Amino acid sequence: MKVTLECAHCLLERAVNQVKLATNDQNLRMRVIEAMTQFLSENFNSDAVPSHIGTDRDLLVQKMTGNDPYRNLKHQSNELALNILPELQKLVDEHDDPKKRFRTATLITAAANAIEFDVSGREFSLDELRGILDNVETDLVIDQVDEFRAILDNVDEVLYLMDNAGELVLDMILIREIKRYGVKVVAVVKGGPVLNDATMIDADEVGLSECADEVQDTGTAAIGVNLERASEEFKKLLSSASLIIAKGMGNYESLTEVEPSCPTIHIMRTKCNPVAQHVGVPRNKNVVLIRMPKVSI
Repeated sequence: MKVTLECAHCLLERAVNQVKLATNDQNLRMRVIEAMTQFLSENFNSDAVPSHIGTDRDLLVQKMTGNDPYRNLKHQSNELALNILPELQKLVDEHDDPKKRFRTATLITAAANAIEFDVSGREFSLDELRGILDNVETDLVIDQVDEFRAILDNVDEVLYLMDNAGELVLDMILIREIKRYGVKVVAVVKGGPVLNDATMIDADEVGLSECADEVQDTGTAAIGVNLERASEEFKKLLSSASLIIAKGMGNYESLTEVEPSCPTIHIMRTKCNPVAQHVGVPRNKNVVLIRMPKVSI
């Protein structure tokens, strides 16, 4: 997926927000934004991929300020998600039907991409969580959950590309359901801090390794999947995968730049117009979308 006109505004606006989080030094803030506008003038063009140019934006902010803007927010998001995890797990466990369990777990994963984790630490009630799931179901405009479940009958291993901190906690519910099918799950986080994406620090903090069979990283601090910067180990995992689950818009933006080598399940909320238009659905809708490899004739 390539950038659109709207991406220009978003890229710069997010840079401004990150700079405000990273430093209180007004002069430094201005220098960073000056450098950012120069960077965008040289790199923002019709061939740019949103997640790739967003990565370099984030790394520029980190380099110039010496800070990861989202470090504290990620920790707070993980704590909040861990607090609501038991109640959400109950919503899965109340079903005896494996199909209903799997669907509920998948909806929770979609909800994780839709919930804006409140860093003020407010608590969710079980009724509120049920309401969130009802809304996720209502807003599910591409629903390939049954097809997703059917694919699990024919694979031995899943490569699960995680998205944000906080969100990865709720992904563990779906990982547990996938493992009930006898399928190995390799969870993948980012190789370094970028946006609020989950890293090994977050994986250790929430106990991801106690759920997934393996936890690996991409070998690079990059939004989505950047094959030019990823480690050889991750590229081997990706190329040999028999099923990929890709959470969030960053993974969608980057993976749609290459033909899938295996079934790829995109679970996300279309939070911006460019992604929504690329998928072919309205903004702020949920999708469970399968991209299949081309069949050779």
